[in-house]
Amino acid sequence: MRIRSILLASVLTLLSTQSFADNIQSFGTSTFAELKAGFADKPFVVSLWSVDCLPCRVELEMLGELKKEDPSFPLLLISTDSIENREEAVYILEEYELDGIESWMFADSFIERLRFSIDPAWHGELPRSYFYAADHSFTAHSGILTREKLMEFFSSAQ
Repeated sequence: MRIRSILLASVLTLLSTQSFADNIQSFGTSTFAELKAGFADKPFVVSLWSVDCLPCRVELEMLGELKKEDPSFPLLLISTDSIENREEAVYILEEYELDGIESWMFADSFIERLRFSIDPAWHGELPRSYFYAADHSFTAHSGILTREKLMEFFSSAQ
């Protein structure tokens, strides 16, 4: 009986992880343009992170709190890790309660091309955030994002 319980728990864990994994999409060279088009005439925030970036986790924690307070908070999460690291990304996003939103992971081994599709001036430093105004003009921010910086952006974007 104990073995059945363990097997059932394992299957349920696998299924719950797999159902979330479907929220992680492949990020290719045309993905960012498509994502921006989905926010036509609306301000939004892009957060770039990595599973190996400890400062990114500080930012993810804050973003998770914001999404919990306001589920309509306009946020795009893009992991700069290969989509092959999906399981680790799933675990991290789940930890910060960001597992319910669509996220993207780099899906091309030529990462410079993917970074360039986001911002030709970006050289890969993380965490990296972008504040897009309704007209899609943007401000880039390197380093850990703060609530104050976010509120400043949204008050000026209105």
